[in-house]
Amino acid sequence: MAQIQWRLSRICFLVFVVLLAFVFYFTIFSNQFTSSDGLNQLQNYFSQPSSTSYEDYVVPLDEQLTGESRTYHKAEYRPSDSQEPKSHEIVILLASDGKSSGGKIPHMFEQCIENRIHYAQAHNYVFEYVNVSQMSVPPVWAKMPAILQTMIKHPKAKWIWWLDQDALILNTSLSLQEHILSPQRLQDVLLRDTPLRSPFSDDLTRKTPKEYSLEMVNTLGLLISQDFEGLNAGSFFVRRSPMMALFLDLWHDRSFRENNIADHEQALLGYFVRYHPEIAAIIGVLPQTMINSYPVGWEVMGWKPGHLVIHLAGCWVENRCEQLWNEYLERVS
Repeated sequence: MAQIQWRLSRICFLVFVVLLAFVFYFTIFSNQFTSSDGLNQLQNYFSQPSSTSYEDYVVPLDEQLTGESRTYHKAEYRPSDSQEPKSHEIVILLASDGKSSGGKIPHMFEQCIENRIHYAQAHNYVFEYVNVSQMSVPPVWAKMPAILQTMIKHPKAKWIWWLDQDALILNTSLSLQEHILSPQRLQDVLLRDTPLRSPFSDDLTRKTPKEYSLEMVNTLGLLISQDFEGLNAGSFFVRRSPMMALFLDLWHDRSFRENNIADHEQALLGYFVRYHPEIAAIIGVLPQTMINSYPVGWEVMGWKPGHLVIHLAGCWVENRCEQLWNEYLERVS
């Protein structure tokens, strides 16, 4: 018994010495270690959420994932604006290399900028441009860092509208709140009990909810449409929130493309929908012609007068990009 007590006391003594050494080491050397601004910001957010302002949701990006940006139109705060969301809380985002689609459509970039400035001015939205040519990722994977960068630059934004460069806003009289973004409008137009198409969903098909309450609408973080191939990332809306910042960070994780899970961002979104039901639950699917009409196609996807957007997806197949661009540019109203 005495031997056992001696061994226990020895173990306790050793534990005490180790703890004492740890406290001494931490006290003396901890001030020599510094964390990044982004880590400090993230730690502060989670340690004191009640005292953290709305601006602190998104931590800084790595330098190689940041592009030169320019705000082409600044929205002004209008006290009389009773819409939800308010106009100045909406950002239209274009991100590209600043070129005209590989030379297929001369002056496309400049005309795209003019088109979106005109729309932003008409409705008091922010219009932001990010040059992705400086980022260390392929262009199709630069969407997500560009959106994160825009979240950081515009902390008062509630929604960011990503729209590809090969798209034109045709019906400039439509406001995004009345057309899509007000909670009541969203509740009316979201597709219900609709299969989420995905290249990975042969063995399992997820569906959108059969009904949407306003509470459910307010939990959605990604509003997007789909064609016959699946969710199309040419036009979509992202809610500015910590949840969506984390999702965007995951969406452009290099390990997915380096391990050949998906060769572009749309395919990876389909992968998430198939294998991650929690991600599928934050996605709201809109009728395609509300935000992403095509020049040709069945009634559920083809452009008609009055539609908000024309997206020239796949125009290169028949070498008609310039022809279609000029044709629809004349239809901007």
